[in-house]
Amino acid sequence: MQPAFRRRPSGARTLKLTLAALSLGALLAVAGSPAIAAGIKDGGDLRAALTGEPDVLDPATSSVYTGAQVYEGIFSKLVDMDASGKFVPDLATSWTQIDDKTWKFDLVGNAAFHNGEKFTSADVKYTFERILDPKTASAYAGLYAQIESVDASDPAVAVFHLKSAFGPFLTNLATNGEIVNKKAIESGDPARNPVGTGPFEFVEWVQGDHITLKKNPSYFKAGLPHLDSVTFKFLPVDQSRIDSLSAGELDWADAVPLNLVPTLAFDPRFTYVTSPVAGIPDFLAFNTKQPPFNNPKVRQAVALAINRADIRDVAYLGTGELGLEEVPTGSKWYDPTGIFAAEPDIAKAKQLLSEAGFPNGLDVEYLGLPQYPELLKTGQVVRDELKAIGINMTIKPVDVSVWYDAYVSGKYQVTSAYQERTIDPDNFYSLVIKSGGPINTVGYSNPAVDTLIDKAAASSDEAERKDLYRQIRTILTNDAPLVFSHYETLNYLMNKNVTGSVITPTLSLHMENVGFAE
Repeated sequence: MQPAFRRRPSGARTLKLTLAALSLGALLAVAGSPAIAAGIKDGGDLRAALTGEPDVLDPATSSVYTGAQVYEGIFSKLVDMDASGKFVPDLATSWTQIDDKTWKFDLVGNAAFHNGEKFTSADVKYTFERILDPKTASAYAGLYAQIESVDASDPAVAVFHLKSAFGPFLTNLATNGEIVNKKAIESGDPARNPVGTGPFEFVEWVQGDHITLKKNPSYFKAGLPHLDSVTFKFLPVDQSRIDSLSAGELDWADAVPLNLVPTLAFDPRFTYVTSPVAGIPDFLAFNTKQPPFNNPKVRQAVALAINRADIRDVAYLGTGELGLEEVPTGSKWYDPTGIFAAEPDIAKAKQLLSEAGFPNGLDVEYLGLPQYPELLKTGQVVRDELKAIGINMTIKPVDVSVWYDAYVSGKYQVTSAYQERTIDPDNFYSLVIKSGGPINTVGYSNPAVDTLIDKAAASSDEAERKDLYRQIRTILTNDAPLVFSHYETLNYLMNKNVTGSVITPTLSLHMENVGFAE
């Protein structure tokens, strides 16, 4: 659940697909299906392109997804998640829920940090106490607020005592639970010189150009990693990634420009990978603390005026899904029941705007990001569609740093945003919607919703949780502090001799499984 505000600048220009969206989706499902992996040889130096530069490489404090893409190869977690969404062992060999509030994790005995320190339960205890320490200022603290204590009396066992039952616990551990070492943190520079137990060790960070990792020869998983090194190049310009891949200067690239997907997905020079269930919910965010969006009827009017199919087809060139909620249709948590404004209703939107005191319409400003074409194009689609109800929306293009400062400080009216790695609904609602949530940048506060969020998080009964999230969505979409606009699926592109790369729900690159074909 990266509470970060990164985007992949992935090429939504003005080009429209020549294929119908439905047809393209079906084709890409085939093209992006992981092929039977060829034999992987050990050795080799992989050159990978990211869409930007990390902020820091400390898992507790990083706030951009490109940071996670790098540091997840340096650190390990207690549990992980495979491409199908199944929990799998990492630093924990097994885990048991002893009762509603107690979880026991049996730990591997052969893991060591890159500084030589042996991994034990003391590192687990330190990791989560550090995240929860206000001095750390970790945006992930809310994900672990239910932890009462961690018992590390047995070096081979970590026992979590929770304040109450906590349904998202394993999911949170699998997404943002990188284990750190106290000595490495307190005697070094965790932001710029990370030390973990992962498959790769940090080598260097050349500002503005690249980060290099090398193989950890003492990695606790036998036979991994395959690669000798990975160099992550920072290439925010869409075409530069594709040009470098075509020229043989890169082996792997994140974020295929959407206007090139229909061609590159079937280009025999490359392997294209996508996933129908791993992605990012995009939404329109309203500043509910300031006029005119402090009036729920204005927000509802906007929700009813937009056409999500247009956003998908124009801004995302037919890729991804209509955005109705925080998870995709393939998620077990998906439930469209009770969603307000699931379909456009211009007449109702006009009525609500008039009831809000704007019978002759109004002027609003949208913060746009030229660096991120899909978001900017979303704004353009919304601008054109709001004209039908009398709203004149001007788009103010700003640099991402200016946008970020305005977004987190509430100095905006409306913009587009997103939430990384939303697997369990709590990953979204506790962070983005709950009163005082660490990334509740819309300023929304509803005690009834807060109560439902807490109740859903504190339940271990999946059926009960699904019903609670249905109630939350019904209230939230009616209050409309934000409006889901699109569910963005991800894509990777690599040369044909690269194998083993898949997209998982946690969006971890898992470079330890990647290598060159024999």
